[in-house]
Amino acid sequence: MSKIKEVISQIVELRFENEDGEEEGVELNAPASIQDLKAGSQQFQLTDELAEFYSITNGMDLFSQEIYDTDSLHYYQDYGLIVFHDWGNGDFSCIATKKSEFPEGSVLFMNHSPDVLVQIATSLSEWILKVTAKFKEKGTLLHPADYFRSPKETGLYSHVIDSLHGRDCELNG
Repeated sequence: MSKIKEVISQIVELRFENEDGEEEGVELNAPASIQDLKAGSQQFQLTDELAEFYSITNGMDLFSQEIYDTDSLHYYQDYGLIVFHDWGNGDFSCIATKKSEFPEGSVLFMNHSPDVLVQIATSLSEWILKVTAKFKEKGTLLHPADYFRSPKETGLYSHVIDSLHGRDCELNG
């Protein structure tokens, strides 16, 4: 069994209480059709892991964090990045392709611009497992800006602030 398929099977039945005391879980969509995957690959090349993810589920609600379906993906051609998750404030989570300066398949935090990137995980599988662990622990996934208010807090995105220190981006005020 592939890593992404194994990860999805591990988490699909999990339910946790969010920070408001409401139950959250994982909701899968129907798999992407062959036509959807072919149409997407004509616009840009999906990483192997991302293509396999979409052959299992065409997007996902991961404890209130939406992973885009194939129609919603955005490709930054000049940077070799596929945007798959939106924080709702102009920040995104992306996957590096072969054309990226980052290792192919790695998950990156994008602070409003593809010029401002920080690696978060080595793969989509690792990112999903880490998001799941943080949600289980905290009932939420903290955005990098949340670590300004709670600098002693540790988490999946806690290193982003330090990584962007001194760079021209909105997280540095």
